[in-house]
Amino acid sequence: MGLLLAVTLLVMFFVSRRAMKEDALHRASQTLEGAMVKVDNILLSVEETTGNMYYHMLPQLDKPGAAYEYSRKIVEINPYITSCEIICGDSIESSGAAKQQWFSQAMKEKDPIWLNPLESVGDKESEPVVSFCLPISRGDDKPIGVMKADVSLSLLSEAVANTKPTPNSYCALLDRQGTFIVHPTGKQLMQPDAFSVPGEMVHDAVATIISGDEGYMPFSIAGLDFYIFYKPFKRAVVPNRSMERLGWSIAVIMSKEDIFGEFYLLFNYVVVIGFSGLLLLFVLCWIILRLRLRQVRMLTDRVQHIVEGHYEEPIPRTKGRDEIGRLQRKFIKMRRAVAEEIAELEDLTKSIQQQGKELKQAYKEAKKADRMKTAFLHNMTDQMVAPAQTIDKDVVSLCDHDKDSGKQDVAQLVNDIQQQGNTITQVLNQVLNLSEEEMRKEVDHD
Repeated sequence: MGLLLAVTLLVMFFVSRRAMKEDALHRASQTLEGAMVKVDNILLSVEETTGNMYYHMLPQLDKPGAAYEYSRKIVEINPYITSCEIICGDSIESSGAAKQQWFSQAMKEKDPIWLNPLESVGDKESEPVVSFCLPISRGDDKPIGVMKADVSLSLLSEAVANTKPTPNSYCALLDRQGTFIVHPTGKQLMQPDAFSVPGEMVHDAVATIISGDEGYMPFSIAGLDFYIFYKPFKRAVVPNRSMERLGWSIAVIMSKEDIFGEFYLLFNYVVVIGFSGLLLLFVLCWIILRLRLRQVRMLTDRVQHIVEGHYEEPIPRTKGRDEIGRLQRKFIKMRRAVAEEIAELEDLTKSIQQQGKELKQAYKEAKKADRMKTAFLHNMTDQMVAPAQTIDKDVVSLCDHDKDSGKQDVAQLVNDIQQQGNTITQVLNQVLNLSEEEMRKEVDHD
């Protein structure tokens, strides 16, 4: 279960990471589109303002002061335009505009063009601007002047910076040479050239952004991790709009924390929940095993007591239907059967002991009787010795008497011998009678 939970968390981790990465890419793409639309709207508003003013101004262009008046109105109408110049006719030579790059390039192109960031007019301390140049023509092919509207890059950067999706994200717009049109910080451009920012990684990132490709790449600066999402700048197609290729590239820099912050938060939640789940699973398993092992230990102790001879040790009853419950009921039956067998053995032992005592007592009596019999035999034998000796003595005397002895003496000796023989016979009869009586007693005892 723990392994399945860990695998589930890992699958959730990788799936959520992929989903959040796709969501980050989608948000970055939307941010790029939003920033590009924001910049394009500013450019379009400058184009429309200058175009509308151009058609109002064209019939009044010959009036004195008309160029200055319309230049002032353009600046007042559009907040993104910081300055405007309208040079045509005789003012071309007097202003020296023919020698300026923006004027000559616009006259050469003969179509409305956006010029990459240039230094502000004649002031080295002024910040760079991006200029929209609209050639002035009265119907023939040759332009008679140029209308130039300058947009401050810092103002453009601040306007775009307000649209960033997260506090730690930045938007940048670069031209084909790597010059900032929209600065990432939205502040005054102290370093208009992106390649002037120190760091080899910065230079590689700028080269990738202005290559004209679309994608994203990791980026680190000042110990912070970022992702740069970039794509070529494309303008919206509007009727009567000049669609020359600008060669600009737009990029959004988003911190790794902003992209994967929710993922890291989710990961922490998943880790906490997973660890808590595993801990809870461990605790529950430990409690269950402890409860089950407690019964096993109880059974082990009871069996040990039974082995030690405590056959009357009770085993608690159980209603469990699992293996331990069945084992416990088997132990109860076994203890009961063993107790009954032990009780029978104890009764038999007591009976055998009683019989042993009786046999021992009988043996003692038999030994006593044997000793008495032996004593009796000795006594009987002693009683037979005297008559036998007397007979022997009389026989010897009888043999020693000569023929001349009197018949009366011989008869007396014979009579004595007969009496002593009777005595011996009586003693032997008593012994035989006692032996027969003893044999009858032994048969009856068996």
